[in-house]
This record gives sequence, structure tokens and C-alpha cells, in this order.
Amino acid sequence: MTDKFHTPSSRSPDIDAGWAWVIAVASIFAAAISSGVYFTFSMYFPILLNEFQASRAATAWVGSLNNGVYMLAGPIATLFIQRIGCRWTVMIGGMTSMIGLALSSLAPNLITLFFTYGGITAFGLCLNYTSWIVAISDSFNKKHAVAFSLSQSGVGLGIFVFGPLFSLLISIYGWRGAMLITGACTFQLTFLGALIFPPRVAKEMISCEGLPLTNACTDEEIKTILNTLNTEIPSPDGHATTVPSKWMTHCSWMLHLSCFLWSVATSIPYILLADYARSLDLVEYYIIMLSTMGIGDLVCRLVIGPLVTVWKLDVTKVYAVSQLVCAITIASFPIVVNGIQMIIQGFLFSITFGCQCLLLALVPRALFGSQNLNRIFGITMFFGGIGILIGPPIAGLLVDSTPGRSYWVAFVFASVMELLATAATVGCLFFAKRKC
Repeated sequence: MTDKFHTPSSRSPDIDAGWAWVIAVASIFAAAISSGVYFTFSMYFPILLNEFQASRAATAWVGSLNNGVYMLAGPIATLFIQRIGCRWTVMIGGMTSMIGLALSSLAPNLITLFFTYGGITAFGLCLNYTSWIVAISDSFNKKHAVAFSLSQSGVGLGIFVFGPLFSLLISIYGWRGAMLITGACTFQLTFLGALIFPPRVAKEMISCEGLPLTNACTDEEIKTILNTLNTEIPSPDGHATTVPSKWMTHCSWMLHLSCFLWSVATSIPYILLADYARSLDLVEYYIIMLSTMGIGDLVCRLVIGPLVTVWKLDVTKVYAVSQLVCAITIASFPIVVNGIQMIIQGFLFSITFGCQCLLLALVPRALFGSQNLNRIFGITMFFGGIGILIGPPIAGLLVDSTPGRSYWVAFVFASVMELLATAATVGCLFFAKRKC
């Protein structure tokens, strides 16, 4: 955007400074709490198998519904944000997830868990996640990648802290008591959401320096100002560009496809790893692996944002490379033979997974501008939710139908899906470069 036109957000004292950093810090703890619920269902998976005596495919639906609705409800969350703002959306999400987990602790069967844990809890967490993404985008401009990287480091922190904590709670209070206490933790999201405030509007909203304005603007001058403010979208290099609608359509659909395939692939390890460790008699190493996965995720999310900013990397290209490496890592899980190897394998997977999660939220903003972030990211989350919804049940069905209940077919399937996601991201790059 040219220097002689200024939007309120670009001149606000709360953009890249001031209260924006309070929001960024609060988002760290919010991400830690929500990720503690989102990524630790695999700890409950073998317990629920034994509790309800259902198949792996049926039991996996509990986790896949939770993870799927978490993303499928993205467009609904954006509607909440547009109507009532990020602050109230997060607060409603915290109360909703608390109610869902409290009801889950009383569930008499898997069907009930489908609705309480897979539906109500996930919807509340989705409202929380989407709102913090938008709040960070609204509060930061030049330092957006760094701030978002900092906020998303809470995901790794949550896995690192809540993994051992939930294991302890389950051993002391059982899975029902652990879920009830987890609900109390998610209620804290309500208080964190209360810290979100929109950036203050600068006193001088628009400067028309250089324009021959008298008491009133002419029609041509008004048209010039509106065109500058509303139709020019900042590109990754900081210059104002107009995004062709045809290019945006092709590129966004390739991004949606990539997210769908990526979600199918990466949801499988997180849901089935605990049962896989038990099949190898490596249960004692699983909790250690979960903590190291949290560390890997934390380090990656802290580092990748500053690296993208300082080195001016193309986030879409980095995203594609991380998908390729992740596919190789997933394919290597079947060759695990001991606990140390499992810990290392989980650590490598968490690095690539954390990188993809962070970049997935940065890619739409880099390609389409912050003005389109709500719409594009909400739809992308929806497709990701479909992938998460069907991935674990398919993997559980593959395990149950394999002689000896071997997991290698499920991991190979997940690896192939991740490779296809890489190809879709490359297709997104193709349309972005050609702008056709």
C-alpha cells in the first residue's frame, strides 16, 4: 500500500507492539491447553479399547471425530468471529470444551463419547484455535511470523507438559477422572480469551497528503482512496498487488486438497502410536516419546517463524519440503525395534509435524493477504477436518484386517497420503507463480 494512504491498523499503537504482545503470550498458554487435549487422545485409546471392548476402527472414531470436528468447524468459528469477535468466541469455546469433557467423564458407551468428546469438546477447542489465529493476525503485521511462531510454541509445550500429567491423572483417578480434570483446565481458556482486545484505532485514520482536497472530496478522489484501501492486497514482498480471482481459486483449491491429504496422514500416528507401542511391548517408552515429541514440536515452532522472517524464505516452499520429510519419517515407523529408536522416531516426526502446523497458518496469509485469511483458512480447516475424520478409522480398519494385526500397512498408507499432499502443495506453488 502506498505511503500516503494509511489504514487504522497500520498506524495503531497496538500493532506489532503494546497489547499485541500480551495477546501473543496469552495465546501460548491457550495453545498449550488445547493441544494437551488434542494430541493426547492416543493415551486413552488402549484404555477405551479395553473398557468398551470395541474394534480399533470403532474406537478410533472417538479421536478422529474430536480431531475432525476441531477443524471441520473452522467456517462456523469464522462466523462467530465475524459476529461477536475473537474475545467472546474464545470465551464461549472454553466453556463449551469444559462441558464436553465433563460429560465425557460420565459416558456409558462409545456412542456417547462420539457426541461429547468428539463433538462438543472439539467444537469448543475449534472456537479457541481459530480465534487465536485471527487475533494474532489482527495484532501483528511486520512481526506476524515471529509472533505466530511464538504463540504456536504453546502446542509443543502442551504436549510436553500435559502428556506426563494426563498419564499421572489416569493412573490415579482413571480415565474418567482425568477427563473431568482436563475439563477444568480447558475452562481456563475463558479467562485467557478475556485478554483479547482489538487494536486501538489511531486518531488520524487516513492521510490524503498530496491530493488537492478542499471542503469535500470529488468522486474521483473518493474512488482513488477506496480502491487503494480495499482492492490492493499486500503480497509477501510488501508491495500492493491485486490478486487475480482465477489464480486465487486454483491456488486455494490445491491448498485445500493438500491440507486434506496432510490431515489424513498425520492424524494416524498421533491416534495409533500408543497402541503401536503396546504391540511392541514398549509402553514404558511411549510417555517418554510423547514428552520428546513435545520438545521437538516446541523447538520447531519457535525457530521456524524467525527463520522465515530473517531469511525471507518462501513459506509455501518450506511447507512442501517439510511435508516430504514427514512422509519419509512416517514410513520409517514400521522399522522401529526398540524404545530408543521409537523415541528418536517420534522426535523427528514431531519436528516435521510442528513445522507443517505452523506454516499451514502462514501460507494462506502469504499467498492471499490478511484480508482473505478468515475465509481461506476457515475453508482449509474444514477440508483438514474431513481428512482427520476419516484417517484414523481407515488406519484402524487396516490394522484389524492385516494378519497378526500389523501396523506397517497403516503407516505406509499414511506416508503415501503425505506424499500426495506434497504434490498438491507443489501444484499450489505452480498456480501461484504463473498466476493463472
